[in-house]
Amino acid sequence: MRILSFSPYFYPYISGITVSPLKILSHLSKKHKITVLTFPHKKDLKHKENYLGLRIVRLLYSFKISKGYISPQSLIGFFREIKNTDLVILNIPNFEGLPLALMAKLFNKKIVSIFHCVVYPNPSFISKVVVSFLNLSVYFQLLLSETIVGYTEDYADHTWVGKIFRKKMKFVLPPVNDVGARSSRPPLTGGKTRPLQKITIGYAGRIAREKGLEYLINAVNNVGVRPASTRWSNRGERDAPVHLAFAGPYGINVAGENEYYLKIKKLLDKTNVNYEFLGNLSENQLTEFYRAIDVLVLPSINSTEAFGMVQAEAMLQGTPVIATDLPGVRVPIELTKMGILVPIENSRKLAKAMMKIINYRNRYSNDELIKKTRQIFDINKTYKFYEKILSKLS
Repeated sequence: MRILSFSPYFYPYISGITVSPLKILSHLSKKHKITVLTFPHKKDLKHKENYLGLRIVRLLYSFKISKGYISPQSLIGFFREIKNTDLVILNIPNFEGLPLALMAKLFNKKIVSIFHCVVYPNPSFISKVVVSFLNLSVYFQLLLSETIVGYTEDYADHTWVGKIFRKKMKFVLPPVNDVGARSSRPPLTGGKTRPLQKITIGYAGRIAREKGLEYLINAVNNVGVRPASTRWSNRGERDAPVHLAFAGPYGINVAGENEYYLKIKKLLDKTNVNYEFLGNLSENQLTEFYRAIDVLVLPSINSTEAFGMVQAEAMLQGTPVIATDLPGVRVPIELTKMGILVPIENSRKLAKAMMKIINYRNRYSNDELIKKTRQIFDINKTYKFYEKILSKLS
């Protein structure tokens, strides 16, 4: 089958909305011919590129509004590619894919949409206008889709997408690689990382507004660290040092979020928190990161965050997780019991959860829990799900 996929951001851009489709499409490319249409988020990217069995075509654009591309030129690329396609896969949310969806219907092509999340505006008027147009485009793209794939029913049931399009939605957990889970955690060495301190709090993901990192920083800054029953503590020992490690893109490498990164950096510099930004890590480096930290924290503050694949990645390496009690985001912890859920925007509860996991780690990470987690996040189940969808639409 000839498949045409569209995602405004794609490889090598790192985000949950790009990593998951890359894994799915590269797997499907073993049996299907797949072209991915996207935009160049960096000026030095090639116009055309082959990667992991995918033909990637980066379309020209005139300018950007917020994170969206304004590209009349893309209509030509859409028209050129749609004629030689059997199926269209849209990566949602996006604003720019509506013309492609309309062309797909005009040429009688079926559409599958991968629905990641709903975008929520920040308080500014401009943001509200931009997000309104985005959601309007998303509505029509989903309306034109035969099938909509989401991660969890929990998230869908708390969004306008789920309420309107629930009958055409199907659900499958995102593809998460398991490179061999284990509960031992050697120190990070080499590469972009360095040996970590006695207590290491980890965060993995983009440095972006919806991640709520200011609450994480305040929590770490106020952790009273004299572990009662851990491998580090001895009676009379001074407070154990706490290290905060950020893995993932930041600053100008995250579209529209450099201002937020500078805000976070300024906040960190006002605290006593020992921290470092590791930037993008390779898959092996990220695995090492998960194994070395004591707990991974995902302090997201709104439902732009729909799942948080980093939770599952960390759990598969034996690392417990703290996440905010948001629809979708809470699902990995509810399924595996490898962590603690906390209310949003609550640094006090976040700090308390950190110390609970540090003091009683075996409750949240042991061989039995890790084995169960590996069964839940079996990546082959996700791949078979998509293969089944394609077979029904072929």
